[in-house]
Amino acid sequence: MFFHHTSHAYAIDLGTNNTLVYAPNKGIVLDEPTSIAFDTIRQTFFDWGASAHRIAGKNPKHIEVMHPLSKGAITNLNVAKAYIKEVIRRMVKRHWFKPLIVVSVPSDLTSMERNAVIEACKEGGAREVRLLKDPFSAALGSQHSIEKPEGVLVLDIGAGVTEVSLLACNGLVMSKSIRIAGNDIDQAIVEHFKNHKRVLISLRDAEMLKKNLGAMLQTPCKTIRINVKNAITRMPEPFDVDAKDVHLAITPIADKIVALTHAMLSSIPPSFASDVYEGGIVLTGGTSLLHGIETHLSQQLKIVVTPVKNPLQNIIMGAGRAIEERRYAHLLGA
Repeated sequence: MFFHHTSHAYAIDLGTNNTLVYAPNKGIVLDEPTSIAFDTIRQTFFDWGASAHRIAGKNPKHIEVMHPLSKGAITNLNVAKAYIKEVIRRMVKRHWFKPLIVVSVPSDLTSMERNAVIEACKEGGAREVRLLKDPFSAALGSQHSIEKPEGVLVLDIGAGVTEVSLLACNGLVMSKSIRIAGNDIDQAIVEHFKNHKRVLISLRDAEMLKKNLGAMLQTPCKTIRINVKNAITRMPEPFDVDAKDVHLAITPIADKIVALTHAMLSSIPPSFASDVYEGGIVLTGGTSLLHGIETHLSQQLKIVVTPVKNPLQNIIMGAGRAIEERRYAHLLGA
């Protein structure tokens, strides 16, 4: 049995933007940005998490703020090892102790990408590593029953990956994904204002605009004043951002998510059609917080879409549940 003593185990949601850690019988013990700072002069990593994230975009040339993951997969193994080592060090104060780790990952990772996660965790200080597919984590975190033969359809819109999955009988019946999600919305906002308004805005401001003005439904006209750089004069200046422009920027990304979900619905076996249309779609992931996205999806797909209560913590709570309840141990794979 993998988890013969759950006090020696941790669950990790190693996300593109944020990393969360769950300790059995304690709950979430860490929630930090997936960022780490590197000093190119001294050739050392010196900061990570929230403090590293704060200096991104304002760092001097010899300091690089690195992100171990892109689109849900490890892109730099050495950076990932350094980052995970720091995560594990935060969890375990005694350096001789090596914990057992469960990492929740997108179900479409290649074998090479899965091996990179395992290698990074082991070299980061884990004694043993098991992987849990995000759709299982999402379903368990939202307290949905996946043991029964009735299908459960989960749409997870994260920062780097959008995945829609059909679960039943403790198994993954089918899944479709695209590596387009919340970060692509931020980039789309940046590109929209560059191309149509001739102003340059930062990704951080784009994320802020997404959270405060982004909406998939028609809303009263709202504006936010931010400081931008004029693309023509190259000078900084104040600029009033209209919610309508943000809506125009994010709509093409939302359309791709709708198209993915539509393709999934049209592909499900007839034996699950009744389950899915009666149960609807379970919506999770940080990008599900975009205002009106559940209504937009429901209107476009003609099916009920129900957001989970806490999409930012849904995956990690499900992974933690997989550790604590032995009946889900068989969902954990290498």
